[in-house]
Amino acid sequence: MLHLQIQNSLAERIGRRHGVSEARLRSFCQTHSEKIQTIFRSKAKPGYNFVSLPDDAANLTKVRKFAEQQAKAGWKNVVVLGIGGSSLGAIAVRDALSSEFSKGPKLYVVDNIDPAYTHELLANLDLKKTIFVVISKSGTTTEPMVLYALVKEALMKKFPKDYQKHLVFVTDPKDGLLRRMAKDEGITAFDIPPKIGGRFSVLTNVGLVPLALAGFDISGLLKGAREMREGLKRSKGMDNPALRLAALQYILDKKKDKVMTVLMPYSNYLFRVGDWYRQLLAESIGKGKGAGPTPINALGTTDQHSQLQLYNDGPNNKFLIFMRVLKHAGDPKIGQVLPEEISFLNGKKMSQIIDAAYKGTSEALTKHKRPNVTIDVPKVDARALGQLFMLFEFQVALLGLLYKVDAFNQPGVEHSKQITKNILRAND
Repeated sequence: MLHLQIQNSLAERIGRRHGVSEARLRSFCQTHSEKIQTIFRSKAKPGYNFVSLPDDAANLTKVRKFAEQQAKAGWKNVVVLGIGGSSLGAIAVRDALSSEFSKGPKLYVVDNIDPAYTHELLANLDLKKTIFVVISKSGTTTEPMVLYALVKEALMKKFPKDYQKHLVFVTDPKDGLLRRMAKDEGITAFDIPPKIGGRFSVLTNVGLVPLALAGFDISGLLKGAREMREGLKRSKGMDNPALRLAALQYILDKKKDKVMTVLMPYSNYLFRVGDWYRQLLAESIGKGKGAGPTPINALGTTDQHSQLQLYNDGPNNKFLIFMRVLKHAGDPKIGQVLPEEISFLNGKKMSQIIDAAYKGTSEALTKHKRPNVTIDVPKVDARALGQLFMLFEFQVALLGLLYKVDAFNQPGVEHSKQITKNILRAND
């Protein structure tokens, strides 16, 4: 299981001006411990039902069966057309569990309407070996529907009799334009639970369908999420890692002026989890009367050479969350080949070097009184990712209760969407 270390955010380590005393944190967690059960009791309510997603065995079986059938078609490319919550979870899993060296179907996620990139993608894909996953609950979201229109036109031109077999929709189970189109055109469609918001949807068909088609371990993903959920359900007060993390983040923001949160994994494979978390935190908590810290993602050790100067010597207004991998999938060892000036690197495994870099960064920040915590990740696999997704989703749901905002709506986003549509209609 994941393990959360918080000592470098405590006043006992970094002082009372910038840290939270252990006694205060313990008291705060005890006072708000009931909010854990509030989330479990509310799991049938809109948004909160993310808690139950790992239990849908029937849907898992359906998705796996579909993926097994599609594997016979020999798809080389799985292309997701979606944006925001319809794409970031799949990207996080893809980049965590595969690389440019991986075999099997290649998973592309087209989550922007950049003209040049879209042109290049369609010009270079072998459409005969490509299946497209179109994700939109309503079917009216501009970006995925623009991309779908281009893809559909290309498919109909090349495969006029059976273009539908290259498409699968993930959408509302009953209503919406995309559901209607699926029925009218005979396109396979999977359901998005109607009460789940996009940023909480990675463990729904939004994430499961494209990941299964590309050969990823979706069973392990759900298993890890179940394990974390059950651990959160059993633990109370400061023993609950989601509440401990939420409490620290809330107090540091409201009382210590730590208005930014940096998520910094020491692993290339976990970097895009930061993109997913950035949306989860920003869109869930950034509302009301200026509520919510601004999320930033960084990568260790890379961003020690681009951001750390600011974090150590700039404004002390940030809370850092490190993710540290305890066992790497591969671990090259340096031979006795380097000159005397840097001979301390000879004979070292890369895991030793990156861990030393993490410790150096964490200790330097702590010395500069910059609050930071660490999530220890046993290894990067589907199970650990499921645990991370559930931990962060639960933490953000708790933050919604602490900030007294609806963590499951996004009125600021909707306003922008409507203005965009009005501009396009005016140019008809």
